[in-house]
Amino acid sequence: MKSSLVGSKWIEIDLDAIKTNYMNIKQKLNPGVKFLGVVKADAYGHGAVEVGLLLEKIGADMLGVTTAEEGKELRLAGVSIPILVFGAFFPEDVELYFNFNLTATVACMESIQWLKQCTDRDDKSIKIHIKVETGMGRFGFWPCDVVLAAKEILKIPGLQLEGVYSHLAVAMRKNKSFSFRQFSVFQETCKSLEKAGIKGLIRHIANSSAVVDLPEMQLDMVRVGTLLYGQYPAPYMEDTLKLKDSWVFKAKIVYVRDLPRGQSVGYGRAFRTHKNISVAVLPIGVIDGFQVEPVSKPVNGWELFKNIAKLILNYFGYLRVVPFAIFKEGKGKVIGKVGMQYTMVDVSRVNNLKVGDVAQISARRTTMRLDIPKVYLENGRIVRVRVGSIVKNGIK
Repeated sequence: MKSSLVGSKWIEIDLDAIKTNYMNIKQKLNPGVKFLGVVKADAYGHGAVEVGLLLEKIGADMLGVTTAEEGKELRLAGVSIPILVFGAFFPEDVELYFNFNLTATVACMESIQWLKQCTDRDDKSIKIHIKVETGMGRFGFWPCDVVLAAKEILKIPGLQLEGVYSHLAVAMRKNKSFSFRQFSVFQETCKSLEKAGIKGLIRHIANSSAVVDLPEMQLDMVRVGTLLYGQYPAPYMEDTLKLKDSWVFKAKIVYVRDLPRGQSVGYGRAFRTHKNISVAVLPIGVIDGFQVEPVSKPVNGWELFKNIAKLILNYFGYLRVVPFAIFKEGKGKVIGKVGMQYTMVDVSRVNNLKVGDVAQISARRTTMRLDIPKVYLENGRIVRVRVGSIVKNGIK
């Protein structure tokens, strides 16, 4: 990798892996089921523009984002297929939906009126999907209010009711009872719409987990994110679908040194050597999103136990839970506290390392800083490099 292109750290995106995952997922779908590729949150750290353009090229029917601003970015980059915005919006956001041909999610009566005001003023039109609350507890119409909302939309010239959907909360779990309960509520809601004469809507509730485990929930369209990027919603699903990892974080060693027994490492002296070791310094840290982990409330005692056990094992340096770095010559583990911009790796078992050698680092994709250079590969060759808003195409 040329330093002038990406500096000392970068993320490699394998576009061929995403293509392969897309094709393998498509084979799991029932005939006629549409495919919505989820590219929210910068396509889970892969770059929404590059992935969006790729998915359009290889046949996706629709893309999904969280905000209208995300949809605008895709349109300005040349994406032409339908884009569904999942998130709620405010009156000041409405112009974006009309100006950039974005499909809106409607989850309350106020949002319908905000859209109406724009059609009244500008004689514009927009497609709508109604969100139904079936158990996620976030936003959406209660099932008993969906028909009323649909009728209100149909009364407004310029608003085109295209779809109805809901969001599965725990489809990744082996126990599917709550998912089936949600699906039953959603199905009854769809039947109520049909009884009211509102037919032909695109019905969708299946996410990545449901695509793997719940084929009966595919309906008219599925929404796939996690699987596209080579990750499984749960470990037990790994044998059900062949996926390729599409994302890897890399950095160059900036310093290598030997440390004697009893030497402390990093802030807080969080690590002390028990023997002579070799340490490589990598130019990555919390400012890059490395080791910035979400902390959520455990849902039950077992999850609480697992979280505590992981912390204990991490404290004692158990390699399977400690962050690691892979070099061409072997594997090392992160030691001490990760700093703002530097991380130390014990490379005692890796021979002949030197400054400039490349490490592959385990990291959480969605917490990584957006302006870390992204290098896009096809057929093993670099085809594009993005650094923030700066793009270089056709790299040889």
